[in-house]
Amino acid sequence: MADTKETLLERTMYEIQENLDKLDRGELNCLPYPFARSRKDFPGIERGCYYAVTANTKVGKSQFTSYVFIFRPLMELYYGKADFELNIIYFPLEETPERIMQRFMSWVLYEESGGKVRVSPTQLRSTLDKCPKEAMELLNDDHVKDILKFFEDHVIFPNESPNPTGIYNWCKRFAEERGHTYEKTYKTVDDFGNEEVHKTFDYYVPNNKNAFNIIVLDSINLIDCERGMSLRESMNKMSEYMCKYLRNRYYFSPVVIQQQAFTNDSLDAAKLKKFKPSLGALGDSKYISRDCDVVIGLYCPHNFDVESYGRYDITKMRKYAMFAECLVNRNGASGGITSMLFDGAVSHFWELPKATDPGMQAVYNYCEQLMLPHTSEELSQLNPFIKKHQQQQQPVKKDNVINFINLLFHR
Repeated sequence: MADTKETLLERTMYEIQENLDKLDRGELNCLPYPFARSRKDFPGIERGCYYAVTANTKVGKSQFTSYVFIFRPLMELYYGKADFELNIIYFPLEETPERIMQRFMSWVLYEESGGKVRVSPTQLRSTLDKCPKEAMELLNDDHVKDILKFFEDHVIFPNESPNPTGIYNWCKRFAEERGHTYEKTYKTVDDFGNEEVHKTFDYYVPNNKNAFNIIVLDSINLIDCERGMSLRESMNKMSEYMCKYLRNRYYFSPVVIQQQAFTNDSLDAAKLKKFKPSLGALGDSKYISRDCDVVIGLYCPHNFDVESYGRYDITKMRKYAMFAECLVNRNGASGGITSMLFDGAVSHFWELPKATDPGMQAVYNYCEQLMLPHTSEELSQLNPFIKKHQQQQQPVKKDNVINFINLLFHR
């Protein structure tokens, strides 16, 4: 550690000016939120911000988190013009790293084929029938293998005890190996008049100021308890580490997935149509939201036999209608809702048109066809979010300078 070289004012002014200059250089101050209409309130993933994703059981928390905080940022770096470093530190307490890689494979196959290869992780594992030939051929394509290797190079699965102190210490070492910590000194005098000099943390400077270091904890409800602590106390301790130290000191962008309490999934809740997640129903600890910058709550009205929601016809969209509400937003307006089409088989999300938009009829038709037997290629032709001309394009090489935003299936 070194002594302090800058004042608080100097560091703050430098950061403001540096962020302006980054935009002029074509660099990023945040990784864009995939859903354009919601970016006014929630622009995307920023350095030094703490995020939480919550929902009832089996709604798609892990898939949404993967799509927004892992898959899209990875491909923004893989294809993008922007120069930034990306490290995703993934603590998978619900799944194995192999299952997470399989989820990414399903997503990449769908993405790179223009929707022509729609294969779920279950199908990839040949659980009942053999994995489709076209999927295996694409997995062995040099371009796709390069993307999968890119995933492996940027997503880290620490072999660390998943308790709060173990997770914190691993991430702290990771940061200190990639930056410099500065100290400030102060003096105290004991009862005998002896003067003592002390040093304490002042601030941290990363070696690469264009680095985004994202921690994903899935889920915080499954962490190992600290010695002598209950689960609730351990979760609160984990959140304290994420907030006070990993976010505030080392500029990590932590993302925790938290289950809603089971009472929110009960028969009574279904009868009352109480399908929206809430801060009061956070499972095992209600205090995580206190520390977060942004809390996103996911819900699927179809699971509660809701016929319409926000003027969308849920009877036509069924389980493919997904909504994300910004329950907490320290840096913008809370309460905003993003309406999405969710294809769980390939962890894909598309932002829906407004409910009154004539284009919604094509979405309703597509959802109906998803329930019927079709080949993946036939479905790709029916999907209104896939631009048909893109299906004729060859995969783009990594060294070509292309902004991934232009390759999205979003309109």
